[in-house]
Amino acid sequence: MTLPDGVQGTCDPRFAAVAETLSQQLASGEHHGAAVAVRHRGEPVVDIWGGPGWAEDTMAISFSTTKGPAAVCLHMAMERNGISYDTPVAELWPEFGVKGKELITIRHCLCHEAGVPQIRDEIPSVDTMADWDEMVAMMERLEPLWEPGTANGYHAINYGWLVGELVRRIDGRPISQFLAEEVTGPLALDGCYIGTPESEHHRIAPLIATPMPEGSPSIDDFLGKDSIAARALSPAGNMNDFLNSPAGMSTCGPAFSGAFTARSLATIYSMMERGGELNGERLLKPETIATATTVQNTRPDLVIMFPIGWRLGFMSGGNALSPAGPNAEAYGHAGFGGSVGIADPTAELSLAIILDKLEINLLGGDRISKIVNLAVEAAMKP
Repeated sequence: MTLPDGVQGTCDPRFAAVAETLSQQLASGEHHGAAVAVRHRGEPVVDIWGGPGWAEDTMAISFSTTKGPAAVCLHMAMERNGISYDTPVAELWPEFGVKGKELITIRHCLCHEAGVPQIRDEIPSVDTMADWDEMVAMMERLEPLWEPGTANGYHAINYGWLVGELVRRIDGRPISQFLAEEVTGPLALDGCYIGTPESEHHRIAPLIATPMPEGSPSIDDFLGKDSIAARALSPAGNMNDFLNSPAGMSTCGPAFSGAFTARSLATIYSMMERGGELNGERLLKPETIATATTVQNTRPDLVIMFPIGWRLGFMSGGNALSPAGPNAEAYGHAGFGGSVGIADPTAELSLAIILDKLEINLLGGDRISKIVNLAVEAAMKP
């Protein structure tokens, strides 16, 4: 089909509304630059992008959307090594099993029940997050803020060192290397990094912060300085400036620093939606996918404040606020500012959106949900 103004790439006519909406959002200023990719029944049907400086190979740092590919790495490492989700972390990482963390399991980590989301008062600034060993040592020092397994609170940043260090303890390789060798390579992905090599920095679109309205309260003032949410969400320093720097781009942060093309993210989620195999490459067994995508808790989240329906590394679809779309079987993960990656078995669809202009939103916002809903609607038409 002929693409609308400001949009490049390819789009199956059945998904024309997706391209038209991206064009409108770019023209209105809702987006500065963005890319959308959709796969239906395993086949690419949308691969589009637009905005100043955006090209076919542009990547964007996608904040917590990184958590999905990071979870895939852990599921793969566990499956290959016969590790149970109810294994205490301390069996694999003995230094972690102190100060009330002895009974935290891998399951607790993946569904945000571990009780150790706090970071604000634990490191001097965001720059410290570039030092993997120091962040692992920080995790070892923490005491749970609640009894593990009795509540869930979004480990917005600390999830990364939990999952990433578990991959290293199980497999022996850093998660950045595991991702490159076991996911990016087999799936022939064109842009998928957790810790981007300097040679690829030029492909990353600079993040553009949305200014807070004048007079807006700080996170500490809004949430309460000593609240679990404020302690989990607001490390000292400017996260956007850090991630726009060479040091930030290169940082292995499995909860926040992933740089992706939309097509790479959509391909990973297509592999999951197809039962663990895509284009002849099997990464996970169907039974592992089934376990990983089973809802673990439906309580209100202590950080995000409402139920997320946490699965083992993924958010659930099926409610108005969900970044994973309208279908209850859908799952995925959104990132601060608007990026998202999802799989929807009901619609036989995977989708990813990456962008550079950040909204102050943990779950995507209206501009993202509109594209997701249009893609799902198109995929489900007879």
